[in-house]
Amino acid sequence: MSTDGSEFQRGWPVVLAASSGVGLGIAGLLTYTAGVFAKDLAVGIGLSRTALGAAFFLSTVALALALPLVGWLIDRFGPRWPAIGGALGLALGFALLGTAVHSVAAYMLVMTGIGFIAAASSPVAHTRAVNAVFVRSRGLALGLTQLGIGLAAMIVPPVVAAVIIGYGWQAGYLALAAIAAFGVIPAAALPSGRNETRRLDSASSAEELRSPTFRLLLLSFGMMALAFAGLLPHFVPMLREAGLGAAQAAGLASIIGASVIVSRILVGWLADRISAPFIAAASCVLCAIGCLALAWKGAALAWLGAIALGSAMGAEADLIGYLTARYFRLANYGRLYAIQYAGFMLMAGLGPLWVGALADATGGYRTPLLVTVGGLVVAIVLFLRLPRVERASQA
Repeated sequence: MSTDGSEFQRGWPVVLAASSGVGLGIAGLLTYTAGVFAKDLAVGIGLSRTALGAAFFLSTVALALALPLVGWLIDRFGPRWPAIGGALGLALGFALLGTAVHSVAAYMLVMTGIGFIAAASSPVAHTRAVNAVFVRSRGLALGLTQLGIGLAAMIVPPVVAAVIIGYGWQAGYLALAAIAAFGVIPAAALPSGRNETRRLDSASSAEELRSPTFRLLLLSFGMMALAFAGLLPHFVPMLREAGLGAAQAAGLASIIGASVIVSRILVGWLADRISAPFIAAASCVLCAIGCLALAWKGAALAWLGAIALGSAMGAEADLIGYLTARYFRLANYGRLYAIQYAGFMLMAGLGPLWVGALADATGGYRTPLLVTVGGLVVAIVLFLRLPRVERASQA
C-alpha cells in the first residue's frame, strides 16, 4: 500500500507535466484569451459581441462532439500521443486565426475548427495520466493538475494584450500559437499508458455508460454548470449595473480567479478525506449563498459572490475527474470522462445565454440570480443521491 508521500515522490513529474499541459491547452489558452481580442476584432473585421459569443459557443459544441473520440483514442493508445496531437492542433488553430481570418465568417469557422482539432489538449488526457499514478492522494493530485489552467489565466492574457498593443491582433494570435506549441513538451512527458490500455474492455465501457451512476453523475454536474456558470461572464456587467466603476468591478472579478485556484487545491485535498459527492453538494450550497448575497445586497456583498462563484467552478473541475475515476474502471476513463467533461462544457456554454436573455427580459440580474439558486438546489439533491465514495487504497 502506497502512502501519500510516496505517491508524490514517485508521481510529481506526472503532476507537473499534466498541470503544464492543461494550462497550455484549450482550457487554459482559448477560454481566457478570447475576450482580449474583442475590441481589436470589432475594429479589424467588424466582430460584434454577439458574434464573439456565438463563435465561442460553436467552439464549445465542436469540442463536445470531438471529446468522445478523444476519449476512445486515449483509452486505446494512452494519453501521450493524443495530447501531443491536441497541442499541435491548438497551435495550428491560433496560427490560422492570425493569418487566415479577414471576416466574421472566417473567424467563426476557425474558432469552430479549433474546438474540434484541439480537443485532445483538454484535461482528458492529462487527468487520465494522473489518475493512473495516484490512488490515495488522487484528489489532491488532480487539484494540482487543474492549477495549470488558473495560472495560465493569470499569466497569458496580459502577455497577449501587450503583444496586441505593440504589434496588432494578428501578432497576438501568432504569439498564442507559439505558446500553445510549447504544450508538446509536457504532453511528451506524460506516461504512454500502453500497458494499462491493453486491458481495454468495450463491453465493460458500454455497461458503465448505461449505468445509473454514470447518468446521475452526468446530470448532477450538468445541472450545476447550467445553474451557475452563466453568471461568470456576466459578473462584471452585473457590478457595473449596480453602480461600481470599471476598476472596482474588475478588481472584484479577480477574486473569482483567486478562488478558483484555492478551491482546486482545497477541494482536491478534501476529496481524499471526505466523500466527494458531499463536497460537491457543499460547494453548491456555498454558491447559492453567494448568489443570494448578490441578489440581496448587490455590490456590497460582491466579494462573497465572487468567492462563491470561483469556489464552485474550482470544485466542479476537480470533482468531475475524481468521481469518474472512483466510480468506474480506469481502463475506460478516457471515454467516460470525455463524455462527462463534454456535458459540463455544453451546459456551461448555454449558461451565459439564458442568464443574458433573462436579464434582458426582467431588466436586471436579480431574477437570474434567484433562478440560479433554484438550479443549485436541484444539483444539491442530485449530488446527495450519488453513491458514497470512501478513501480508496487501490484503484
